[in-house]
Amino acid sequence: MSHNGAVREDSASQDPSPQDPSDDATTPASKRRRIAFSCRDCRRRKLKCDREYPSCGRCQKGGHANDCIYDTEAVDILNQPAINGLRNSRDYSNGGTVARLPSIARSFVADEKEEYPVTSKRPRQDTMSRLSAQEERIFQLENRIIGLEALASNSRSQWPISRSPILDRAEYKGGSEKRYELDHEAMIFRGKNFKTQFYGASNHSSNLSLLPELREFMKDMIVQHPTLAHAQRELRGMKVKGDGQDDMVPPDDHTLRSLLPQRQIVDQLVQIYVSTFETTHRILHLPSFWREYAQLWDAPHEARPGFIALVLLIISTTNSIRDSGSPTFRGDSSLERETAMMWVRKCDAWLQSQSQKHTDLTRFQLLCLSFLSKQINSVKRKRTWTSAGTLMRLAMSAGFHRDAEIVNIRHAGHGNGKKVSLFDQEIRRRLWTTISELELQAAQERGMPAMTRDLVEDCGLVMNIEDEDLEQGSEELPESKPLSQFTRSSYQHLSWSSRALRLELTSMINGPSRRVPYEDVLIYDKRIMQALDEIPFWNNSESEVARVLLQLQLQQLLLALHRPFARNRPGNSQYNYSAMIYLKSAELIIDLHDNVSRSSNQLLGLLRNDLLGAALAICYNFSLPDITIDRRSLSRSFTIQLSGEHIRDLEKVIQMFEKKIMCIGIGLQEYYCVFAVTGLLRQYLSPEHSTNEPLLVGDKVCCIIQKVLNLQDNYSAAATLASLPNMVRVAEWLN
Repeated sequence: MSHNGAVREDSASQDPSPQDPSDDATTPASKRRRIAFSCRDCRRRKLKCDREYPSCGRCQKGGHANDCIYDTEAVDILNQPAINGLRNSRDYSNGGTVARLPSIARSFVADEKEEYPVTSKRPRQDTMSRLSAQEERIFQLENRIIGLEALASNSRSQWPISRSPILDRAEYKGGSEKRYELDHEAMIFRGKNFKTQFYGASNHSSNLSLLPELREFMKDMIVQHPTLAHAQRELRGMKVKGDGQDDMVPPDDHTLRSLLPQRQIVDQLVQIYVSTFETTHRILHLPSFWREYAQLWDAPHEARPGFIALVLLIISTTNSIRDSGSPTFRGDSSLERETAMMWVRKCDAWLQSQSQKHTDLTRFQLLCLSFLSKQINSVKRKRTWTSAGTLMRLAMSAGFHRDAEIVNIRHAGHGNGKKVSLFDQEIRRRLWTTISELELQAAQERGMPAMTRDLVEDCGLVMNIEDEDLEQGSEELPESKPLSQFTRSSYQHLSWSSRALRLELTSMINGPSRRVPYEDVLIYDKRIMQALDEIPFWNNSESEVARVLLQLQLQQLLLALHRPFARNRPGNSQYNYSAMIYLKSAELIIDLHDNVSRSSNQLLGLLRNDLLGAALAICYNFSLPDITIDRRSLSRSFTIQLSGEHIRDLEKVIQMFEKKIMCIGIGLQEYYCVFAVTGLLRQYLSPEHSTNEPLLVGDKVCCIIQKVLNLQDNYSAAATLASLPNMVRVAEWLN
């Protein structure tokens, strides 16, 4: 007989013995149990299994591949010759293959002429084909609708999307090689044993893992310019060893007062802080602060030690940008930064020595200011994310994320009035917003998910009011002003409205390495654009930093969102919109920082690291997706042409990094990287001069290092330590 099924049916009718397994298939009363091809662990957890054999991908990633068990029937089917042709194998770097158990849909389309051991009652092939075609048709229509909506709402796009901007399903269903995924995942994961470091996708330096040509260019700089490494070692050798050891000793009240500079200097630094950070990250209630600040200078010995520490931390945030003539350095750190670090260490030591039984507003203000000062002065930047998490947990343990009116309701009728006044409730909301914004920024710069993604928060929105409208003992809060009217709390009021979106995107971007479907990217892009359009244009000089910061935190997300789709192979125009938005966002970030920097306010550039991300984004947009492609065809192949305008944008970044180095001394690595980006793109513009660019860039980097070396403090180590107020005893010991 030609058909195996016919032979089986004839034998069943002629010999209906009880031992014949074909009887089960012909008995109407019995129902066939569908064979489960997924592993037992994925079935138990109700997760999708990729059915790789002998262990699935989820069990391998979870570290328990040995516990991945399949049912015996599924394994037997895998070993059948008829099914072996349907196996899906995946090649790894070692050249091996990993078998994959067949899916149910794939088993239904087996050749009807072959014996299929799963069931003798197979669905018809045409039925399954129609179902598959309908599913694919629905998928395509949904994507077309999303693409058309995004195209209609974003009329700014210069290039039409030629077809539905979707990824091939195999592209994000795990069908690619694991080695390829690791090589194309934006991250930094280095070290050995337990001394490892990890930075996720939203970290700007992670772009270097996707730029092999830039890394090669930087290596050529070192090879062609050997004095560069020598100059860096010489600069590191100039640093005073053991500096700051004595700052760990908690100071007494008299020592704390003696650390204050002259009033003229303090007034200048406090005013810079108030005009910058008290329009964004609210920590102080200004009327209360100014009253106590005046009393500090009228009667210094009667001032609270906590308030003196508060003033010291305030001036530590702005001391590095104070115009003190020609800057002086100790190693790779400016004297102004060293002084600010000394104030921070002293205040931290004093705060740690205080009892935590009677926590007040000043304690939380000191914690916020200490974190802010360390971030501006680049103190322990690798610990910024963990420090932000600690600060966030302290605020959560105090219930800052919850509505403080709950305390009043639960203690109603116990006398003594309200436990948490209306004034305190508003200040708590401001501090919570400041802490959550600092933690979110730290998570983005580290490339980690934010802590508060799934946190229940009902503390309410910061009111758009002036501090003069809010006084202690107020029986009712004033009405919030319209958004068109700028107040010092306008940034927090507006920033909170986009916070849920930023939390969601940060967690998604820094999540697993699976690619986000492009239709979801367009939806998120539309939401970000709407949030940008809602930022009002305040015709007020005090609002500049707040308005720029509102734009920067959204433009930064656009970079991370469109990066996987921004760089195309020559001739591929599927993601032109992402390429355009990616480049425009980088250019806008540079322009925003440049406008603020020209107003002699360098604090935003010290607080955030957007400039490095923008420079690497320009390099990423014009570098090669495949290093095997001829680089000379690059500028002719991409829709967006590399031009001198992009080089001039990078030169702006270089100038701003030079200002940063002159302020705090830290930032030579970023400066070195941006110069390398500029040199690499100059190679693309002028291939005939490509061999000289690494040497020229190395010369320019050596110039800034030599400039810092020439401005070194000329005193001995003893005089260097003695120049700081807290180092007198160590200097005497050295002498």
